[in-house]
Amino acid sequence: MRTEATGIATASGLTTTLPRYERPREERSPDPTGGDCIPHPGIEAALAASTLSPGSRDLLRGLLRLGTTRVFPGGGAGIEYGGLLKTAARPEYVAAHVVEAAAHLRQQRVDLLLVPGMSGYPIGAMYALASGIPAVLLKKAKLAGDPRHAYPAGAFVIPSYTGEGDVVMHADQEAVQDIVDAIVAPQLAAQAHEPEPMLTLRAAGADDIIDKATMSQAVGESALALGPAAIADWVRRHRAATADPRPIATRVEVVAWVTPLIKGYNGPQEHLRRAFGIRPFAGVNVTSLHLDPPAIGVEGVGVLGFATGG
Repeated sequence: MRTEATGIATASGLTTTLPRYERPREERSPDPTGGDCIPHPGIEAALAASTLSPGSRDLLRGLLRLGTTRVFPGGGAGIEYGGLLKTAARPEYVAAHVVEAAAHLRQQRVDLLLVPGMSGYPIGAMYALASGIPAVLLKKAKLAGDPRHAYPAGAFVIPSYTGEGDVVMHADQEAVQDIVDAIVAPQLAAQAHEPEPMLTLRAAGADDIIDKATMSQAVGESALALGPAAIADWVRRHRAATADPRPIATRVEVVAWVTPLIKGYNGPQEHLRRAFGIRPFAGVNVTSLHLDPPAIGVEGVGVLGFATGG
């Protein structure tokens, strides 16, 4: 859910507000007991009979070997997958999925990839390199108590998943500007004889996991704010340099989301469809989460136990 945060003064002296996103705590897993769970030694047979792509199978192998389920201070029950996606790079588990996700991004003709937080940036950088699409990090910072502090376009406030309180997230304005300049300048050059050229920016989000899609919504709406601001800055400089009098239209869209893991039982696919009209591309769709024994339900496979569960 989006609300409004504390008033922040902009560099021009006008006061604006940072949007604040409420991320509900997940108090319990859908089924704390494992139910009809396939033990870890049986996962290869289950994968062989599944409908998963090769990249998703590799990803799930790595997740079940290296991960587990546990309760997080700021987010409730969740999946621990650090050794797969955050604290290590494991090509044998992740590479094929990255290739599949990159193909999806290219198919959607994405210009710019936005990645929230350092935990998501390793996989986001892999997506960027595999697809050839530039990515920017939405970095975390403490919310400034000084009302004169200015944040760039697209900044927002969201509670930390690890229980560290509210954080502000925003992109490096200069990095965004340099990327957007390189995207829109060729577009305008190609429309040299058009009476009203159109500059477009097709943005996508990427993260290590989509939970309830609160962060995904925030990132998408950040793109819809920072994109027009960056294009407007480029147009201003273009007019100053060329005296081009033509009206120049702008269109910024969020056209895709890519992630290795998505908690389908929270309904994030429906959330992103309502917010942006898109269906996220996910390697593994988690349909249920279990704490005892540690296990997850996976679309197209069934309930599978982690190696930590014996």
